[in-house]
Amino acid sequence: VWSMACIVFELLTGDLLFEPKDGDGFSKTDDHLAQVIELLGPFPRGFALSGKFSRDYFTREGKLRAIQDLNMWPLREV
Repeated sequence: VWSMACIVFELLTGDLLFEPKDGDGFSKTDDHLAQVIELLGPFPRGFALSGKFSRDYFTREGKLRAIQDLNMWPLREV
């Protein structure tokens, strides 16, 4: 459902909803997670820490490890 919604958005607008890139001190995956959080808000702590590799990307508080300075951009504004 999530992937389909992203594709529909891209077909309707002609723009990519997410376009993650590597940066200084963070990976493409870190940037992708940050973009999702900027759009939809923070993940619930339990959800953020439930994955096999969660500790690579999230602190014990459920915050992103590599990118702390987020620019929130709600979906309605996109």
